[in-house]
Amino acid sequence: MPSRAFLVLLATVLCGTLALIAADPGAIRTSVSTTTTPPASPPPSAEPDQIWSALVLATNSDNPKASPVQLKGYVPKMKKIFGYNQFEIVGSATQQIGGKDESWLVPSKSVWMGLKGRRALAKEAQGGFLISLQLFQDDRQRVESEIKLAPGSPLYIRGPQYGKGQLIIILEVQK
Repeated sequence: MPSRAFLVLLATVLCGTLALIAADPGAIRTSVSTTTTPPASPPPSAEPDQIWSALVLATNSDNPKASPVQLKGYVPKMKKIFGYNQFEIVGSATQQIGGKDESWLVPSKSVWMGLKGRRALAKEAQGGFLISLQLFQDDRQRVESEIKLAPGSPLYIRGPQYGKGQLIIILEVQK
């Protein structure tokens, strides 16, 4: 049985709500009509969306080499996040996303990902995708996660140490 204090609080809230309704019954109708309208969903694109992945080796060098053209837009952010000054692509792959089937991205012989995604609602990921991600290295599953991925917002995954550097995985939805 609820406590007396809870019942008093509940009665106070209900009386206050009824007083507001009595003072301005139109306010309730207005708020109800605006909350029942479903959010607009983005129009379907003519071309299927793709997800791009890259396996990157990040190292520090006294004389860093120029980064590959494919990494041009990613290098400033990776330098800031990971603290390395040289980036090389070990492998990359692109796959269509959003179907009912699972997609496999294989950026290298020893690292691959299983992805199953669905288009997210506008509130969830701004027209992006909700993705079930499985990350494998050699024959072992290393990560299983649910991620939100939107176009123009890449995901960087810090991988294991490799030699004198570190492996970084980049995932990005491309239109």
